[in-house]
Amino acid sequence: MGNQTSKRELVKKLSSEKSSHRKKYLPQTNGSSPAVNGGGEEPSCPSIEEHQVELPTFTDRQKELVTETWKVVQDDMAKVGVVMFIKLFETHPEVQNVFMPFKGQSQENLKDSAQLKSHALRVMGTVDKCIHRFHDPDKVVQMLHELGARHVMYNAKVDYMDLIGPQLIWAIEPVLGDRWTPEVEQAWSDLFKFVSYIMKDAMTF
Repeated sequence: MGNQTSKRELVKKLSSEKSSHRKKYLPQTNGSSPAVNGGGEEPSCPSIEEHQVELPTFTDRQKELVTETWKVVQDDMAKVGVVMFIKLFETHPEVQNVFMPFKGQSQENLKDSAQLKSHALRVMGTVDKCIHRFHDPDKVVQMLHELGARHVMYNAKVDYMDLIGPQLIWAIEPVLGDRWTPEVEQAWSDLFKFVSYIMKDAMTF
């Protein structure tokens, strides 16, 4: 998740795993053909090279910054996750409507929602796994790719993946207080760009 060699390796890994992950999570019509295209040939999955988008760089220094600041965030993981989702639903109400348990719920109700807290903890748990697997980029890529493929089944729009990072950064900043610096902000921003990139690749036909 840092130098050019590892980036090229991750690109190859994404391209090779993309189809298999989608086969695993997309519904099947006749036991072999994905339901999304009504049978026949499997839909083509463009590679990262075909997207012509550069895989975001995440340096060793940024890993260090995120790891250290995450230790602080962990103490309020559930609260940060809930704040993030409430802010996301406030700024992008169309996203709230995708979550049936939260559709039409007021912010006050959401603050006390056990379901939202549970979902927020799952999202924060994914962030935690990413951070604790920095030493093994292949596992990070596999986890995020499978997560992205599952989101196709949930009917989540690809563009939604870009919304989580900024909202989570907004929720993390006050928790870190004076530990929050431009360098830390950039590190977290680049991490979420990386996460979003991998998940979107898995979701894009």
